[in-house]
Amino acid sequence: MPTTRTSLRPVFYVTAAHMALDFYMTLTPPLWAFFQGHFNLTVAQFAYLPTVIVFCGSVPQPFMGYFSDGRDRMVLVALGLFVTGVFVSCIGFSPSAYILAVFLIFASFGSSLFHPTAGGLVTALNPCRENLAMAIFLTGGTLGMTIAALAGTQIVEQYGIQYLWLIGIPVFILVPLVLWQARKIPCDERRTTAGKIDFSILSKTRALWTLFAISVSRSIIHTGFVSFTAILGASRGWSTVKIGWVFAGYLLASTLGRLAGGYLADRMSQRKLLAFSCATSAIFHMGFCLTDGYLSLIAFFVAGFLFDLGITTNISLAQRALPQNTGTATGLMMGFSWSMAGLAMLVVGRLAEWFSTSVALTAVSLLLIPAALLVALLPSETDR
Repeated sequence: MPTTRTSLRPVFYVTAAHMALDFYMTLTPPLWAFFQGHFNLTVAQFAYLPTVIVFCGSVPQPFMGYFSDGRDRMVLVALGLFVTGVFVSCIGFSPSAYILAVFLIFASFGSSLFHPTAGGLVTALNPCRENLAMAIFLTGGTLGMTIAALAGTQIVEQYGIQYLWLIGIPVFILVPLVLWQARKIPCDERRTTAGKIDFSILSKTRALWTLFAISVSRSIIHTGFVSFTAILGASRGWSTVKIGWVFAGYLLASTLGRLAGGYLADRMSQRKLLAFSCATSAIFHMGFCLTDGYLSLIAFFVAGFLFDLGITTNISLAQRALPQNTGTATGLMMGFSWSMAGLAMLVVGRLAEWFSTSVALTAVSLLLIPAALLVALLPSETDR
């Protein structure tokens, strides 16, 4: 059984690894417009690239989570980071869109190992402050995304795509640090006694599948805006550098939202917080799509803050539904839901081609309304 550990030091090491991994996995979205032009792809053809990447990085997550339950999760965290970092560092040498996809697919497999493993680990290390631990962990990922939005565009703009290999240096520093920290954590905290998954139990867990449906809707929103904001910005005349700064602002606002949400979720109704996050962020996401100039950017940043207020609750509530298989539960929320979102990008790409990118993203934003309504089906806090 995990102890009631109060030190957050191991969580910070895992968070640093998460920051690096999401840095690698978010390096490419601000460069999608560059790759689209570089390889002469239509919007519909381009939509296959993020779809395949999200699918490969998401579908294996519940299985990777089940595999990690009962094993040394710190070692698996280091392995996932290493695989992702090495393959993303190679994308600057891609001679075609197909080779680019191959590099990113292998990187996605590393990500699919890392996320459910690390997500189950951080809450096990601090069971008395699980929402705060999850918020810190997720915040590391958002910080990595923010840095990636600036670093990738700056390197390409200043030096050229071939110099992206430089981003591989941090992985050779962080992986040994994570393995070194693993030696300081008791074995029973790095591993759990995994419960055997009985799929008849999964079919009867209404709360788990309600949370999954909410997570799918929210994942489509996040994936849609991360994947197509660069295309929308290019249509509005933004430079590659401006796209990077807009991404950075959005992700920084998301970081603040995750921290605030993790703090609030340990002190108020998680159901109400999740419903509030879905309903209010829908309004501001649509505001970003339907306006222009500074008003549009302000709406985008506010949308990022409000959206991420509810992100920790979705995962922590799912882990409570499967307490003996937190890696599997995390994989469902962070894995299968992202794979559904990846498939939805094909539809978003078609809508963008038939109408416009702003219309497609506005339609996507509307999914947050039924997500907010689904919260009413979750059991109240007194029924946990």
